[in-house]
Amino acid sequence: MIDGFYTFIGMAGCGKTSLAEYFNKRFNTAFVDTDRLIEMREGIALEDIKKKNGYMYIRKIEEEIIMSLDTSQKIISTGGSAVYSNNAMNYLSSISKIVFINTALETIKERIGVNPERGLASPSGESIDNIFIERLPLYNKWSDIKINGNQAISAVAEELLNKL
Repeated sequence: MIDGFYTFIGMAGCGKTSLAEYFNKRFNTAFVDTDRLIEMREGIALEDIKKKNGYMYIRKIEEEIIMSLDTSQKIISTGGSAVYSNNAMNYLSSISKIVFINTALETIKERIGVNPERGLASPSGESIDNIFIERLPLYNKWSDIKINGNQAISAVAEELLNKL
């Protein structure tokens, strides 16, 4: 059982949404996925939003959505770029424990590919390697709990449950 409120952070492909869905199925734990909320608000996929309005627009919308969340959801699965917003991360820290799903770059590449169509909120043409290197210190900075994302989701979930 999950007690308290948790926010999952990490790179695309680290398992944030999969872990939230796992807890939802196992414990009927309510969760929200900020990437899905962005897509619902805009009516198109993240990659299309990025192509139309640029990556900074996604980050702006992501911050607005995060700032509007409350504790009606036990788990918040963020987009990988949420850590760029001090406002959003300070807010999430005030309402939840921040869980960094620490996943190796090679594992992320295996899961999403080298040139994913995932709407990464980063400059077009930026490599996954560079995005990973840039974001890693931010994920570490904001995290209260770090878990190993290189394993199966059930093992990730058990590791988190053991740390709670």
